[in-house]
Amino acid sequence: MNLRQSMAGLHTWGGLLPSWLFYVIIFAGTVACFDKELNRWMRPALHEGVVSTQGADDVRDWLQRNVSEELHAFWMHGPTAREPYWRLGWEVDGTETFHNVAFDPRGARPEPMPETLGGDFFFKLHYNLHAGDVGMYIVGLAGMFMLVALVSGLIIHRRIFKDFFTLRPKANGQRAWLDAHNLFGVVGFPFHLILAYTGVAIFVASYMPAAAQVSYSGNVMQYFGEVMGSYHREELHQPAAAPRSLDALIAESRRLWDGAEVGWVSVHHPDDASAVVDVRRRDGSRIGTPQDTLTYDATTGELLNRQDASTGYRAYLWLAGLHMAQFGGSLVRLLYLLMGLCGCAMLVGGLQVWLAKREGRGDRSLVWVRALNASVFAGLPLASLALLWGNRLIPATFTERAIAEGWVFVGAWLLMALWAVLERRNARRLLRHQLLLGAVLALGLPLLNGLTADGHLLASLARGDWALASVDLFLIAAGLICLACARRFSAAPARAVVPGRANRVREA
Repeated sequence: MNLRQSMAGLHTWGGLLPSWLFYVIIFAGTVACFDKELNRWMRPALHEGVVSTQGADDVRDWLQRNVSEELHAFWMHGPTAREPYWRLGWEVDGTETFHNVAFDPRGARPEPMPETLGGDFFFKLHYNLHAGDVGMYIVGLAGMFMLVALVSGLIIHRRIFKDFFTLRPKANGQRAWLDAHNLFGVVGFPFHLILAYTGVAIFVASYMPAAAQVSYSGNVMQYFGEVMGSYHREELHQPAAAPRSLDALIAESRRLWDGAEVGWVSVHHPDDASAVVDVRRRDGSRIGTPQDTLTYDATTGELLNRQDASTGYRAYLWLAGLHMAQFGGSLVRLLYLLMGLCGCAMLVGGLQVWLAKREGRGDRSLVWVRALNASVFAGLPLASLALLWGNRLIPATFTERAIAEGWVFVGAWLLMALWAVLERRNARRLLRHQLLLGAVLALGLPLLNGLTADGHLLASLARGDWALASVDLFLIAAGLICLACARRFSAAPARAVVPGRANRVREA
């Protein structure tokens, strides 16, 4: 067995077994490229494009009025072009439980907006499957498998440049799917290779913690503190004096950074005399924000520490920034979106090739593979659309509204999986009906948005708010594509081609 033959087996099974997990990770990461735009769409209070007039001191005053427990820390982020509102989070001392709110920018005083999962839901689904550390390790393992599948796929494809220009959609099923798999794999290969590598690299300290555990005698927090250069001051266990204005500290930080923008502002041990304020720098035009931090005494405003990220940490942040696509504006995020969709199409094509090669063998287990394909490849997008419908239909006053949205997503996906199992022997009819359902859900969302919010598509376009309008436009495009594909699948299936030596398709 030569190298290419051994790599073919590795590519087939190393890519096949985790392919459904790959799809979930890539699809969620693709949507998460526009997480902040999705956050706006899912919060009708933000549709008017109002710029917040609130300040950091206003946000802290709201926290002091509404949270009576002693806090370990709280943190906030001011309005940006993509998120025109204040965000606040806090941790009650001794609980390790985090709370987060976002404030309506339309009022003079901070008032929380209704809860929603927002685009952050897809970001968390992408990197830990909403399963905490266990999910993070599963995603990391999947990233390593993806690197193996990509490299082995490059080795077995001798005609990689020819594959770039080859797509025969009217050929027999296996040939057409193989062309699609090769085309989307070649188009997105550099992108997928870089994203798979950086996705594993940014969590390398968690995947391989032995060195930090041994070098720091199990004190991993000390390791991260030294790498990131954080400043720590021991608690004095004495009542805190009147705090210094956070707005004044933000203004001072901008002056010291020659007018640079400020990102996260955090206050540690705010109820203790040792309280400190960390002000972090933000630069959305660069790959990887520098994370430079100024630390002040929360009472006197004295500058205690100025931390510029080290060269090694800047390299790490560059890799993380390259993966997360929070640089370069909408054009870069659109490129990531298209390449992510190519990755999804590559996976679908690869699974269909594997199925087509085994159809004639009479393997009864193939119907279950088709059911799993339908549950994941169609079920996940349909459940995501159902989540957006839930966001619009669940009342704003509903208690634990974000949790309810999550259950809409889970319930819809389970229903899609049950539907796929029940229709497992009618794959073509199932796909046609799923596409029709996708068209109805996608095309109905802009109409529902217009009925339940002020930021309907025509209003967004009239004021040039392309960030908000892009969500509705994408949904319309997705719905029309689903409708066109459903119409194609409504036609009678093509006559099966009798397998023979002349029409066998080789993988490379």
